[in-house]
Amino acid sequence: MNLEKKVAIDARFLTRQQRGMPLYVYMLCKYLPKVLPEVKFYFFINTAFEHNESEEKYRHRIENVATAENVEIVNADSEGEIVWEQSILPRLLKQYQIDLLHMPANRVCLLTRVPQIVTFHDVMEWTQLNLFNYQSGQGLRSNLYSFRMSLYRWVTYFWGMRKAHKILSISQYAVDSIVESFPIVNDKMAYIYHGIPQGFESKELNNNVAERKGVLMLGGDSQQKNPVNAILAWSKLPLELQIQHPLTIAGYTGSEHSLIAQTIKQLDLTDKVILKGWITTEELIALFMQARAFLFVSHEEGFGFPLLQSMSIGTPVVTSTAAVLTEIGQDSVLSAEANNASEIMQKLKMLLSDEQTWLQQQTKGCARAQDFDWQEAANHIAGIYAKMLR
Repeated sequence: MNLEKKVAIDARFLTRQQRGMPLYVYMLCKYLPKVLPEVKFYFFINTAFEHNESEEKYRHRIENVATAENVEIVNADSEGEIVWEQSILPRLLKQYQIDLLHMPANRVCLLTRVPQIVTFHDVMEWTQLNLFNYQSGQGLRSNLYSFRMSLYRWVTYFWGMRKAHKILSISQYAVDSIVESFPIVNDKMAYIYHGIPQGFESKELNNNVAERKGVLMLGGDSQQKNPVNAILAWSKLPLELQIQHPLTIAGYTGSEHSLIAQTIKQLDLTDKVILKGWITTEELIALFMQARAFLFVSHEEGFGFPLLQSMSIGTPVVTSTAAVLTEIGQDSVLSAEANNASEIMQKLKMLLSDEQTWLQQQTKGCARAQDFDWQEAANHIAGIYAKMLR
């Protein structure tokens, strides 16, 4: 197949655990070649990266996207992310005579003249950046490494925002926050919503309220994810509701010193809260389908995949009033101020004790989830590709 135009995608996330950005990259690689069959796609990957999944787990994703006739998978091994992005990638772009590059995961190839689309999912790395955060207990070598990585992130955002020809994001909130930090990029911004995460589409709804037991939250252990107030809110529920609807925290990978572990210990909830480590997509789907409510009260998100997962599968949600969560959820979620554990508890209590409210929120959530479609997202992004290639 002799195709005139050549597009490269930084597809390294194909080999990593499928949450958030990796899932976004996989779905772009899956859909875009079908929307633009007249374009030759090169998916550049790195199988030597230390944080990849095992080959057994990621092989099927590579094979899946490689079935399209207009796709070529190119592997370039490197243990270092910076070396791959700023040394290996420019050479690949020149070698394969690429016409357009898409960097879909908050990174920019600074050392190329190839026109470049960049997806910035948020600017949390930038707003939380601290170049000179010396940790006395880490030693000189670790502190130098931290400084080098922080400096690289600074350069990526400061110069990358200016270098990118087009910047995509994933919500109006994300666009607003990017422009607030970098007003210069306002004219080259666009946002395109994600689709429903793979595996959560078209599931048969379980609307039998009596069969739904428990409260689910995910194991994000950072201040941004707000686990302390989420756990505190559940602990404020009446005892009979706690017994009837125990709290399960899925995907927890923290240590005994983590926010989640310390909060559980301080509130004396060790025997009441169920902690589950990293789980498969199938296990996560099962937990969503069994739960009576999903607790997702982050201070900030770029999009909030878990919110869409929960709505699409028919599990009503209590969110914070974070701008992006109210943008995505609209009236299909019950919202409370992130730092107000009592208010979060009251909204959670409504879903656990009021069947009519639960059914209404399930219906609204399922309807809202239908507004998010990967095919539509791919069509929009393909339109931007086509315009830039012309």
